[in-house]
Amino acid sequence: MIEKTYLGLILIFFIIAFAVRNIKTYVSIKKSIKGKSIKLTLSVLFSTIIYCLILLRLTFFDPNWILEIDLSEYRLINLVGLIFVSAGFVLGILALIAMKNSWRVGIKYDQKTDLVTTGIYRISRNPYFLSYDILILGYILIFPSLIMLAFYIALVIIFHTMILEEEKYLLNVHGKDYINYKKKVNRYLIMK
Repeated sequence: MIEKTYLGLILIFFIIAFAVRNIKTYVSIKKSIKGKSIKLTLSVLFSTIIYCLILLRLTFFDPNWILEIDLSEYRLINLVGLIFVSAGFVLGILALIAMKNSWRVGIKYDQKTDLVTTGIYRISRNPYFLSYDILILGYILIFPSLIMLAFYIALVIIFHTMILEEEKYLLNVHGKDYINYKKKVNRYLIMK
């Protein structure tokens, strides 16, 4: 019961932190912070579906409904899942804090933001996307659902294509500063 409560609170706080960052940035700059693209729409849709499946699984849904594989005898997988959920949450919060008013949801081609290279952005160029990947993978390790896994794989692919598009945008906007940053900091943690 304590584990389910913890997992539910982490997910709810992760979602709330995202919403609060959006609101704070919007109020601060007094402009829309949401880009428009099919990738962004799909990423929001798939994330929302995964969040709903997790919350429903935590509350009352039967594991069979989401095609969950019973790995309860492998306690280590559950423990690794809990570590991933916690690490993804912390990484996401640190990324949201570091972005300050440079935070955008998708690319806003009509707005130039500062290039954030401090805080967690010294370790990863995309810590918020990485936090999503780690957090959701953690939940999948705890509740190994074939349905959630399918949405997760699609989401990871969409995030990667969004990152590639964002890199082109940042290169165009920040030029040499972004090139120098790319030389120092990896896209995720270990891959360029």
